[in-house]
Amino acid sequence: MPKSKVIFITATDTGVGKTVTAYVLGILLKVQGYSVGIMKPVQCGGNDAQFLKAINPFYAPEPLSPHLAFRRAKIKFNKERVQDCLKKMQARYDIVLVEGAGGLMVPLAKGYYNADLIADLKAQVIIVSRLGLGTINHTLLTINEAQRRGLKIKGIIFCQTRPGNKSLPERTNPEEIEKLSGIKVLGIIPYLKPLSQKNILRRCQDLKLNV
Repeated sequence: MPKSKVIFITATDTGVGKTVTAYVLGILLKVQGYSVGIMKPVQCGGNDAQFLKAINPFYAPEPLSPHLAFRRAKIKFNKERVQDCLKKMQARYDIVLVEGAGGLMVPLAKGYYNADLIADLKAQVIIVSRLGLGTINHTLLTINEAQRRGLKIKGIIFCQTRPGNKSLPERTNPEEIEKLSGIKVLGIIPYLKPLSQKNILRRCQDLKLNV
C-alpha cells in the first residue's frame, strides 16, 4: 500500500490564513474523494487545532514563539513524537495536511525550526501568503529559504483575510510573484463569511490542488 501524501502548510507571516487554508483544502480534497487527516504539531495559545479537529502532539497555553512557550511550560519538543503521529495518520488517510506554527524559520526548539521539521516529515510545502503590499518581499524570502534547504514547494495560496474590494497590489501581486519566483500560484481563497462547507464549495472550486 503506497504511503499517503504529506502536505505541510506554512506561511509568510502570522495571521495570513493558514488555518482557514487547511480547513478549505481539507473540505475540497474530501469532496474529491480523498480521505484527509489534519495534524497541527505545535499549538501555542489559541484554538486552531480544536477548530480543525487536528491531532496536536505539542500544546503550550501562551501565545509565544514555540521554543519560548515550551520553555516556559517546561515542555520538551521532540520530532520523534511528531513523526510517530504522522506515521499513524498515514496508515489511515490518503492525504495528511500538516499546519505549521508560523513560517519556515519559527524555532520549535534550540537550533530546530519548522523548516527542519518539514524536511524530517518528508513533506511537500504549500506557502500561504497575504495579498497586500509587502507580500512580494515576504513570499520571495520564504521561497528562497525553502529552496535553499531543498524543500519541495507544491505552490502558493493567497488568502484574503479582510472583506471588501481588493486594492491594486492585492489584484496584481499573485501574478507578479508567480512570474518572479517560478512557483505556481494554486489560487486565492476569498474572504469567507460564513466559513461553511457550502460557502467554501461555492467560492473555492478554482483552487488548483493537483494532488
